[in-house]
Amino acid sequence: MPLTATIEDIKAYQEKLEKNKITLDNVDCCPRCQLESILFKIHAYRERRFLVIAQMLIKAVFCALVRFKCPGCGKTVTYYPDFAIPHKHYTRQTVLALSSSYVDNDQSTYQEATMVDGVIPESQDSGRSMAPSTIYRWISTLAELLTAYQKDLTAKKSCWYFAGHPAIAPQKYKTRKRKQCLLRCFLFLRTCFIKEKLFSPSLQ
Repeated sequence: MPLTATIEDIKAYQEKLEKNKITLDNVDCCPRCQLESILFKIHAYRERRFLVIAQMLIKAVFCALVRFKCPGCGKTVTYYPDFAIPHKHYTRQTVLALSSSYVDNDQSTYQEATMVDGVIPESQDSGRSMAPSTIYRWISTLAELLTAYQKDLTAKKSCWYFAGHPAIAPQKYKTRKRKQCLLRCFLFLRTCFIKEKLFSPSLQ
């Protein structure tokens, strides 16, 4: 998996959006009323800042996300391209790669997980290094996403399975709550269903 989406990836998506070529081919229906997504209409555009890592610098790139509206029940949903994760500025590739580097290595610390080739990336604008607490928050987010997908799959009576044996080193946590969070993140990163679904454009 690449460490980050590129500036070119994001610009290509923006150009596609400006040409009105964003479609919901990978989404079947409204999550509320089950109306076919082909009937959805564009409701609004929302500018979003994304952070990419290039030559050990964290660079900001802006593009718009599209919100669609279901004509059946009025629910509005945001379409996320394959480089985006809800509520996160760093690209999906970065969130997954650095979170995995912490969870997969029993000896890794949050500080070490921020390193790329032994160097901690710095903001191009402020000069500040990526904070270890960023990795901590990402892991919590991925754990929450796993719970959401579990509920969704249960509602749809879909089957899924984990690839890999869950194991969290004792030094990684101080409370049972954090252990469970790390475990859910671990499972999220290894769930075959998530790999297929999260990595394609989706609605949230």
